[in-house]
Amino acid sequence: MRVMGADLLPVLSYALACIFTPGPNNITSSSLGMRVGYRRTLRFIGGVVTGFFCVMVTSGLLTELLVSAYDRIAFVLKIAGVAYLLWIAWTVVRPQNHTHASPTATGTRYRDGLLLQFVNPKGILFGLTMYATLLAPLTTSWLAVIVSAALLAALSFCSTSLWALLGASIQRFITDPKVRFVYSLVLVGLLLYAAWSIVVS
Repeated sequence: MRVMGADLLPVLSYALACIFTPGPNNITSSSLGMRVGYRRTLRFIGGVVTGFFCVMVTSGLLTELLVSAYDRIAFVLKIAGVAYLLWIAWTVVRPQNHTHASPTATGTRYRDGLLLQFVNPKGILFGLTMYATLLAPLTTSWLAVIVSAALLAALSFCSTSLWALLGASIQRFITDPKVRFVYSLVLVGLLLYAAWSIVVS
């Protein structure tokens, strides 16, 4: 099936594989879901979706410029992205009061999710790859770019919500601190792997 010259199946396959698999957005959402519950994680998810939408729109409208500029800014993005992921990993394992977690605790804010999108090379590369190849026919229309970016952002919301609900289910049904700690270590391991993948990409 083709939409405005773009093959839908490859687009969906690539989008689902990249958006729903473990990455900074999903892992952080799961960690926050475990710490403060799904409802309080929605602020962070809102920031993720907004930032992701902005990155997708920018990638679609400025594809050629960003592709040529990416090599020059990739090193800075990698440093910022790795530093941010290491900070997130620390917030996952540091001692905290899960029962009385502040609704405005560091990491749960809208701006935290928003800023993460602009230092996440994986997300930026996803946008550039998507609009430089699979969605290239859409880049001639600003309206098509905005609509497609909104649909990708909706997938991002579904993905981060699912991961946050997974974390929240741990919070609701598992009260053993040791189990929580093990789950946190798994999340930290995934974050460190994500950071390593950024370094070697």
